[in-house]
Amino acid sequence: MTTTRRRTVLTAAVVGLTGACLGIGGVSLALWSDSTELGGAVAAGYQSFAVGTPGATVAAPTGTAVLTVGPQEAARLVRDGELAVPVQVDSLSQGNKGLHYVVSPPADWGAGVLGHARPALFAVDSPDACDVARLSPGSAPEPSGYESTPVPSAYTAATEPVREYWCLYASYDGPPQVGDYANTARVTARPPEGPAVQAEDTWDAAVLDRLDPADEPVHAITFTSTTFRPGEQP
Repeated sequence: MTTTRRRTVLTAAVVGLTGACLGIGGVSLALWSDSTELGGAVAAGYQSFAVGTPGATVAAPTGTAVLTVGPQEAARLVRDGELAVPVQVDSLSQGNKGLHYVVSPPADWGAGVLGHARPALFAVDSPDACDVARLSPGSAPEPSGYESTPVPSAYTAATEPVREYWCLYASYDGPPQVGDYANTARVTARPPEGPAVQAEDTWDAAVLDRLDPADEPVHAITFTSTTFRPGEQP
C-alpha cells in the first residue's frame, strides 16, 4: 500500500517599485505573489499607498509618507488668520491583504506661529470640505481618531485605490502677550493772566511677542501604512 503525502509549499515574493518624494507624501507600489499547494489556491496582486495634495499624490516607497508644514503655512496664518490644507490618501491592496494606516500629527507644535495657533487634523469627505470658508474658528470638528482601514482583508481584485481625505485646519489670533505697558503724560500751561492750567492723560497697551513666520520650524505629519491578512489585527 502506498501512501502519498501532499507537501505544502509557500512562496512569497515582493517587488518594490520606487516612487519619487516631492516634499509632501508619497505612493508605494509592490507586486506580491502567494502560492500555496492547498487545493490549488493561488493569490497575487498589487499593493500601493499614496499621500499628497488632492489629485497629485506621490510615492512612499517604504509605506510611510510625511506631510510637512512650516514657514510658508505660518506666513499664511499671519496674513489671513486661518489655514486649511487638504490631504489625499490613496490605498490599494489586492488579494487577501488588507491595508491599515495611522496618522501621527506633531505632539508639540513648538513656540512659533503654529504653536500659538489652534491646529486640528481630522478626516473629511472631500477636499472641498477642507476650506476656510467652511471651517470658521471654533467650527472644526474634533478628531475621531488618527487611523483608518480603507482596505479590509476580504479578497479583492480592485485596480482603483480607495481614496480618503484629511484636513489640517488652524486659526490664529495673533502673537501672544508677554507684558503690559502704561504711561501717563501731564501738561501745565500758564496763561498771561489767571492760574496755571494742568491736563493729564494715561494710556496703556499690551506688549506682544514678535513671531516671524520665517523662523517657523518644519513640522512633520506622518502617515504609516501596514498590511494584514484575514484573522490578523490591523
